[in-house]
Amino acid sequence: MELLTGIILLLAFLAAVVLIIRGQSPIIILLLLAIVWSAVAGIGTNDIQSKILQGGGTAYASAVIIIVFGSWFAQVLIQTGIAESVIRAAVELAGDRPTVTAMVISLVTALLFTSMYGVGAAIAIGVIALPIMMSQGIPPRVAAPAFTMGIGAGTFVNLVNFGISSKIFPGITYDGPYLTYWMIGGAVYVIAAWLLVWFNMRSSGARHSAAIDTAPAGRRRQPIYTFIVPLIPVFMIAVVKWEIIPTFLVSIVIALAVTAKDRGFQGSINLFNKTFYDAFPDIATIAALWTICGMIIVAGQTPQVVAALTPVFGPILPKTTLQAAILFAVLGGIGNIYRGPFEVVGTGAALLAILLSAKNLPVPFLYSIWLAPTCLSGSMDPTNSWTLWTIGHTKISHGEFLKTALPWGCAMVVVNSAIAYAMLG
Repeated sequence: MELLTGIILLLAFLAAVVLIIRGQSPIIILLLLAIVWSAVAGIGTNDIQSKILQGGGTAYASAVIIIVFGSWFAQVLIQTGIAESVIRAAVELAGDRPTVTAMVISLVTALLFTSMYGVGAAIAIGVIALPIMMSQGIPPRVAAPAFTMGIGAGTFVNLVNFGISSKIFPGITYDGPYLTYWMIGGAVYVIAAWLLVWFNMRSSGARHSAAIDTAPAGRRRQPIYTFIVPLIPVFMIAVVKWEIIPTFLVSIVIALAVTAKDRGFQGSINLFNKTFYDAFPDIATIAALWTICGMIIVAGQTPQVVAALTPVFGPILPKTTLQAAILFAVLGGIGNIYRGPFEVVGTGAALLAILLSAKNLPVPFLYSIWLAPTCLSGSMDPTNSWTLWTIGHTKISHGEFLKTALPWGCAMVVVNSAIAYAMLG
């Protein structure tokens, strides 16, 4: 009986994956999946509404608060002009060399997104970086992934990503050999972006077009000493060992203080308030997804669901770190696209629930081996908000974007899976 129930749960899971791939709302489909799993596994109506929907919906509420503060800090970097100044200074150093320009933008974007977070932040950087690249003749199909892969590379050590992940991967800490691996993983992704740029520019070359002016009216260049501000949160968490929310608050105050000459004291107070309100539109979709995924994770860890899925997944689940590294190397890349079975903020929440319940793998290792596919999804999945915006802004098709970017992303996952096993397995 449990085997039959497990097969039905598996079919429901696969149906959810297919529906999301076909363009249905991930929020609606994942909510239905949490309810269907619970009902099929025999969980009563009262427990579904109290333990799964209510309990699961609030289980990771603190993750949403962390997202708010990360998006707030990103808005401060944008509206003070620090983020734009960093991008433009780096591009000027690259000169009129399109390949170098694209590589520099990938690197600088990665550095900015070690602390920035949210679709608003991505768009604010993208409206500067993408026209600069395309005005130098870089084809849109190259400029788009060069930018989004930079976001993905920064996500490896992004404080918001770590903060929300720590709620579902209990026991991970922002230090030690794991942090070292995350930094290496981010560097590998930057190199993958560089190789993508070099390979495509070598084969297709630059197509020069008229220069595009992207400078916002009235905003002056910030001095070079402000460029350190985006890295302050990472330093405070990794070295000073502060908590995430106080770290972002202090970093926000510092960013406003070092740029206060533009506004004065009252102007800085006004901007402090304004950026907080401006942060909220950025987080609506991701906050909803995290809330719904909390329901799936809670449902997937109930005794009824675990008992039903164990006969189905037991024989194929990785039981050692080597098996996990091989599984994620082979399937972690393509399995994340369109909220696939390896995307934690998607149908992968169900797979995560199963792996956590099995308790075969150390949780910090499981998080680390899952990080490369997660970062690939955050930079290449067309259902992801900033990836979708980038594709639309550069006027390329989803297929053209994935054809150019996905092979390099999958190669990054393979390399990082091997490094993770070598360092942490």
